[in-house]
Amino acid sequence: MSEATEVFTMLIRVGKALLIAVVGGTICSLVHSPLPWLLGPLIMSVVCKFFGMKEVSVPAWFRKVGLIVVGVTLGMRITPEIWQTMANHLGLMLIGTIITILFGVLNAWIVYRFEKVDVVTAIFSNIPGGLTEMVTIGQTMGGNLQIISMFHSIRVVIIVCFTPYFVRLLTASSSGVSTGIQGGAVVGVLTTLGLLSIGAIGALLVSKARVPAPFLLGSLLFAAAACLAFSIGQGGATLAKPVVNFAQAAIGLSIGLEFRRDDLVKHRRFFFLGMAHSLLLFVLSLTLAFVLPYVSDIELIASVLGTAPGGIAEMSLTALMTGADPLLVTAFQLFRVLFIVTVFSFLIRAFVKRIEAKSPGTIEKTYPA
Repeated sequence: MSEATEVFTMLIRVGKALLIAVVGGTICSLVHSPLPWLLGPLIMSVVCKFFGMKEVSVPAWFRKVGLIVVGVTLGMRITPEIWQTMANHLGLMLIGTIITILFGVLNAWIVYRFEKVDVVTAIFSNIPGGLTEMVTIGQTMGGNLQIISMFHSIRVVIIVCFTPYFVRLLTASSSGVSTGIQGGAVVGVLTTLGLLSIGAIGALLVSKARVPAPFLLGSLLFAAAACLAFSIGQGGATLAKPVVNFAQAAIGLSIGLEFRRDDLVKHRRFFFLGMAHSLLLFVLSLTLAFVLPYVSDIELIASVLGTAPGGIAEMSLTALMTGADPLLVTAFQLFRVLFIVTVFSFLIRAFVKRIEAKSPGTIEKTYPA
């Protein structure tokens, strides 16, 4: 295949993906769905993949650009007082994370006990850390890449799709959840380009540090520093709606295109297990969310989004679009993922090594059927 043909094929794949995003976003906008440009492309791409559509994809940088936009938008909300607010809730973050992990471990034991799955695959399929982080760590420890990836893809899709609608129900009216960011004036074109450039630089630098969600976290921190230094966005200013809609579409489309119909067919029973686990996890997170406002000053909507085991960017974006405290939500989400990929992963590595040292070969490996 010539280079020109490869480029043409790639453009066709991307074009089909963008068409899916536009159709999905437009439909959800017409029916007044919450977060239409996140959920529309996500749902439409999952449906297309499920019914066998092939030769459709977006470049790896597509989602990264979306994350940078979300990070910059969050960074514009940073104030010096926010750090103390986050510190005041560290205890609640830890308790919520531990409860979520214990539930995941229980589900992992059930999967390990009743299905032909190795310990590593069972654990990293059921612990709600970041999708990329769980797949990467699980694979390096000998887990089954396809099963782990499928479990987390199902979890993210279910949580990201269900949570905005549940938040809308909590507001008791369709007008309670806005489809636009809650804020003041829109910043100008030059300011937007400057902040996005600073955010991109921050994202690239932080990505070298191997931390979770580097493109979101890096752009957030660098944009926050720029906004505080030059007094940008202190009155609640935000990026233009089309820019934020693009970020929604990029993230939603990237999530949906992660689904692989062949994996679902090959591991059919694990698909249904993943569905059941994700729904139960969603119910658990809602239970935690309804308890937190009674023991703290956290508002219910922020509590729901903070405890929901979706992605950091997705839940933070939902908070931005619903008027909840996006920085507190980001703090809850980031704390959970950081704890899981550091402390919990270290403990699991030690646990697996100890078992293998005592009885080599007792941890049965799982291979695609």
